[in-house]
Amino acid sequence: MSTSEILQQLETCAQILMAPPNNIGLNDRTKAEEVFLNFQKTKTPFTLCREIMEMTQNQFVLFQVGACLKCAIIREWSLLGVEQSSALFNYLFDYVNRRPLDQYVVEEMMLVNAIILKRIDLEEKRTNNAESSKDQNETSKTMIASLFVIIKNPAAAVQMRINACTAIIRILSEYSTLSYNSDYGLSWHSHLNVKRSFEKLKLKEIFSGAIEVLYGQIKMAEETRRSNDNIKLSAKLIRICEMVLTWNMESFSLITGYFVKARDRIESQVFNPPSDWLKFIIEGNLISFFFEMYLSFRSIDPNLLHSSLTCLTQLSTMVSIRHDMTLRVKFSETFMQNTISLCNMIMDVISLHEVQFLSNLFNSICIYLRSHVVIDDCNPTLTKQFIDVMIKFTCKVLLESVKIKTHFDEDDFDKCNQSIEYLMNSVMIIVNLNHYDRRMQQEIQGPNISGDQNGQITLQELCSWTKPLFETYLRVHLSEPEGLLPLSCFKDDDEIQEFEEDDINKFREQMVAIGSIAQVDLRSSIDTITQLMIMKLQQFEACITAMDMKVEDKTLQWIRISEDIHWILMISTYIFTSFAESEIPTEVIELSIKASADIQTTMGALQNGDFTRPNIDPIVRYFIVILKLVQMEKQLLENHMIQWVSPQVSYTLTYFLSRTLNIYLVPPEYESDHSQMSLTLNSCFGADSQNVKNLINFFLDHMETKFLTMSSETQVLELSSEGLRLFCKFRDRIKLLNECASLQRLLQRFPVDPNFRKLNSAVRRNMYNVFIVVFAGHPDAVIDPLIHLYQTFRQHLRAGQRELIQEEFLNIVDFTMGISSGTTSYTYNVIWQKFLRPFYNELPEVLKVMHKCSIVVQAILELLFHLSSCFCIYFSEEDNLVFYKTAVAIFTQYASYTKDTYSLDATRLEEIQAEFIWILKFLNDLSNQDIFLFFTNPSMTSSLNQTIGQVVITSLNIIMPLMNDQLLENQQLCALYYKLLEFISQDTDRFKGFPIKLFESYLKCVEYAFRANNISNEIKAIGFKILVQLGYQTAASPEPSEEIMKFLRPFFQIIVEFIFCELVRNNDLILRDAVAMALYSLVRCFRQSYQNIIRELMRCINDPPIEDRICTTLFTIIEEVGLDSRYNAARLTFKKQFSEFINQLHTMLTLR
Repeated sequence: MSTSEILQQLETCAQILMAPPNNIGLNDRTKAEEVFLNFQKTKTPFTLCREIMEMTQNQFVLFQVGACLKCAIIREWSLLGVEQSSALFNYLFDYVNRRPLDQYVVEEMMLVNAIILKRIDLEEKRTNNAESSKDQNETSKTMIASLFVIIKNPAAAVQMRINACTAIIRILSEYSTLSYNSDYGLSWHSHLNVKRSFEKLKLKEIFSGAIEVLYGQIKMAEETRRSNDNIKLSAKLIRICEMVLTWNMESFSLITGYFVKARDRIESQVFNPPSDWLKFIIEGNLISFFFEMYLSFRSIDPNLLHSSLTCLTQLSTMVSIRHDMTLRVKFSETFMQNTISLCNMIMDVISLHEVQFLSNLFNSICIYLRSHVVIDDCNPTLTKQFIDVMIKFTCKVLLESVKIKTHFDEDDFDKCNQSIEYLMNSVMIIVNLNHYDRRMQQEIQGPNISGDQNGQITLQELCSWTKPLFETYLRVHLSEPEGLLPLSCFKDDDEIQEFEEDDINKFREQMVAIGSIAQVDLRSSIDTITQLMIMKLQQFEACITAMDMKVEDKTLQWIRISEDIHWILMISTYIFTSFAESEIPTEVIELSIKASADIQTTMGALQNGDFTRPNIDPIVRYFIVILKLVQMEKQLLENHMIQWVSPQVSYTLTYFLSRTLNIYLVPPEYESDHSQMSLTLNSCFGADSQNVKNLINFFLDHMETKFLTMSSETQVLELSSEGLRLFCKFRDRIKLLNECASLQRLLQRFPVDPNFRKLNSAVRRNMYNVFIVVFAGHPDAVIDPLIHLYQTFRQHLRAGQRELIQEEFLNIVDFTMGISSGTTSYTYNVIWQKFLRPFYNELPEVLKVMHKCSIVVQAILELLFHLSSCFCIYFSEEDNLVFYKTAVAIFTQYASYTKDTYSLDATRLEEIQAEFIWILKFLNDLSNQDIFLFFTNPSMTSSLNQTIGQVVITSLNIIMPLMNDQLLENQQLCALYYKLLEFISQDTDRFKGFPIKLFESYLKCVEYAFRANNISNEIKAIGFKILVQLGYQTAASPEPSEEIMKFLRPFFQIIVEFIFCELVRNNDLILRDAVAMALYSLVRCFRQSYQNIIRELMRCINDPPIEDRICTTLFTIIEEVGLDSRYNAARLTFKKQFSEFINQLHTMLTLR
């Protein structure tokens, strides 16, 4: 065909593809796509493409011409010389400048130029490799320089300068590793080498050139700067800077190239330039330049604003100066000075987008200041100005969040909330530097007498910043008049009633920060929240007792006050406790000591609940106020006024009590290691305190009331019971709980009171864990009621009363779970022999009766897993045999009722999946016990290992026929199943008891992992590991089983198909290594015939030269590695060479 005929065909096909879908049939569109795909495969198309480019105006055709040139350059580079490729480079750049082209066409043409430049670079690097003194990459250097001559020339046409910038952007993209096609047609090693060379010789010049032109742009008159052409040019230049600042800089490392490749696919989060860039950046005052650029473009174009912010953000993350303290100090000071100026200029007119940027910037600077040397060496006046501006800015953002919340804009509120987190963390860094860390340093080294003279931040200065910030944070979350939130904010607030969102987790970062900030001036903070809480409790009491208020107004006021109490509780939790520690904060202890409160008065106030008394400890005063809140909630529940109890407030109160009681009430023995201890706190809350037993009974009574009246609020009750469970970790607490009448009453009521049986499963388990731990000295008190309950259950079981059986059984299972979790070697024998063993042996019979009730089946299987994991360390060999015999009976019974389950509805499918998950958890746990038992009881392992293996194989024989596609759609189930199959494969002796059909089913499951679409790469990797084990053990056997060889041979085809269908387009390096290991293991099994097998399978390519080339390459690798060498060393060598083979195969198949 002539050029004109080819062009006519391409333009016709372009019209088809660009036409609306309704006007063109699918067949016509498919044929048109095939025409363009075949066009891209044209051999030596350079002359043809140039002729088409000069003849057509069709933009889509021109784009396809660019794509064709791109493929040809990669495919036929060896046929091109440097001169011919340079001429093509110049022609393409000249072409885009003299023809009106759409932007996507220009970018495609410039991508071709970028590929040419990179290939020239690589070619010259190879040619000049021996001439180390000669300047390499001369041609590509000249090409880039010629582009910058155009970019820097103000007399050149703006569009021409824009096109030159587009070329630079494409070059950066091609050399970087952020683009997945940047190593297209190259080995990774070659790409990495040329990238490093480009980074060393050209990247800095590109960066400085772009900054030079940008400097001229911002110095233009504003009207000129606002023209569309100059905006486009500036956008391109900023994009060049952005790409350089996000570049993954290479540094010498011993890590493998494969890891580098995976890492460099991720966009850099920090700017890490080489050391020779530092003076250029810092002494060249680039930081101030980027701030100036941001202010210059701020009001011109949103896209310029965003890119400028990105550049500044990346520049603030520069980490390579960490070892040069002088530069680091100068860097920090420059950023602080410019940030102060910027905030002062735009604080009153700042947008939400800029708020996010500035909060991130503050955070980056504070991270740099985290080093003591830096903050001490920085100009103290400047540092204080920076902190002052940061505090004011934080308060400003907090106040703006009130306006956003008033307008009910959730997206803006989330953005603002994220900015507040950054700012609060920044302030917390400063607080830690100047308060906590410095105080610790003084404790070690002694007080620094000359500190104030050196301009260090004093405690008074720190308080002057943290106090207004703490008060502002409080006010923006409280309602008027104490706070800033208007009543309208609460009209549509159902959260306080329905508990839809967990604020504790949502605002955790802020709570941790505000807790640290409040502890700087702790006395003021505690006095503030104490007064606020007293005021809110008074308002709450007045609200619910008001008789002359409309229902709507009363409800609105109740919501407002409840929300305020909720926030005060959240904040106070992190004031009185440290998030990462389980001890009383040092600041709290010091405040209690300095308060010098009257101990007897404080103890009396605590006992009487009187927070109005003078001269009592401020910490204890707040706890007395909390006791008042607890008492109010308890009275409301007891008087059937639950409508006035907010689930959200109840949850937050429970959270506060769980954390504070676990730290303050009967503190652990190691608390006495403190150099200072508050006598007041110890007298009120210590183990020998007169009040402590009354306090424990008080809280247990409150918990009992919640159990009886709030059974629907499962999160609240779970947190309460979990808090009590955690409280029982120390001896003194257990001793006191053992003497508490309230806990004994709970123990008596739990197994018999119907109200307690309605409680959530987690609550029942937590409480029985508490019971068995506390009453370990008299376990009969815990077990006997359960034995009675179990006997009643057996009567109902034999009578066939299914509804009663289900309820009673689930209760017994939950109680049993709790007991087993708290069992120790001291209580094991009584619990197992007296109660658990008889109950456990009845499970097959229960399953026989209740097999149609999935919730009961799941409970049985979960209990089986739980008992195995909790009691395996205590079982004797006899107990083990009994336990596993019953386990097999359970599985056999289960299989008999599940064997016909093939097609399932959605509900039944979820039930079966849940059941199988528990079975597989049990079997996987069991498969790991032989390792544990080897260390704990070596004399038992020989017989017990055999028993464990028998249980696993028997169970697998039962469940494998039941496994199907629908069940394996569950990712957790699938992972557990294949993990179990992997365990089986680790010892071929386990297959000796396998019937041949079961072994065939086993291998079909492995095959399924490779062929199914819904299987993750992690599972596929496990499948290949199974093949590795089978292949290795078969190859190592002196007489391999013919049956195993017969079953393994088809996996050659699976691996070959997997290589062509998956690996050549998959960057998962772990999966690639797993395939390599599996292939090498199979080759070792079929030493004599593997070449014939692989050649036969390669015929599917239908291209004899390619088939022969692939086979030859693969066989050469195998011969070089060898099949008789040391296995571990050989497979590592094969794995590395196989990865290179996949890279070559990718290029070969893509470009053939």
